Amino acid sequence: MPTAARRALIAGLGLIGGSIGIALRRRGWRVLYLDPHVDDPRDAADERVYELVDVDLTILATPVDVALRLIAADRRTTSTCSVMQPLRAIGGERFIAGHPLAGSEQRGLDAARADLFAGKRWFLDREDPLVLQAIADCDAIPELVTAEEHDRVMALTSHLPQVLSTALGALLADEDPRFVGTGAKTFLRLAGSEASVWAPVLAANRGNIRAHFERFVEIARAVIEDDPEAAFGRAQQLWKELSAE
Repeated sequence: MPTAARRALIAGLGLIGGSIGIALRRRGWRVLYLDPHVDDPRDAADERVYELVDVDLTILATPVDVALRLIAADRRTTSTCSVMQPLRAIGGERFIAGHPLAGSEQRGLDAARADLFAGKRWFLDREDPLVLQAIADCDAIPELVTAEEHDRVMALTSHLPQVLSTALGALLADEDPRFVGTGAKTFLRLAGSEASVWAPVLAANRGNIRAHFERFVEIARAVIEDDPEAAFGRAQQLWKELSAE
């Protein structure tokens, strides 16, 4: 007899959840989805549900505040949120905190695509065979981290850049746009993000973000008022390394 298809339930069928759904369906999974805002899942899911149901794997691809309400101790569940600690704190033995390091400046199911995760890191705070299989079927690379390390570093590499871009955008909002050049526009790319997406992340990881921000202010003040060569040198070296990847 043929093996029954694995069944996944994706809560939140936006860019991340939709891309996971498309990728998994192409690898033979049957995908259910829970999302009150999506009536037509297109290629991302086979069936709509209106509550959590029993499946092989539940994937929480919602904002973190919604994910916190959906974690169920009796189901094998993983997350895709950009913070892990709040979820780990209430998740049980069958919960695997996760975060695919992939995204786009575009949002929603319209932007979803099967190759979004190809070759990208997918952080996990523990191993689980079925979650690892789902990651492999999305062509991503699993990477084990602790929830604490993940949130501390993501506060610096992802959350603080969003704060700085948003703050600069708000500061420039009343200025003459003729003076906004290429450098500022590049820096402001993240300023197009929506508060509804980021407010729960910032609230969940505020302590880590604040610590990095205070250090950032110290370095920025030194660049402006003291000898800037050390900071410029370290920044240029990092940029060279990142550009070579």
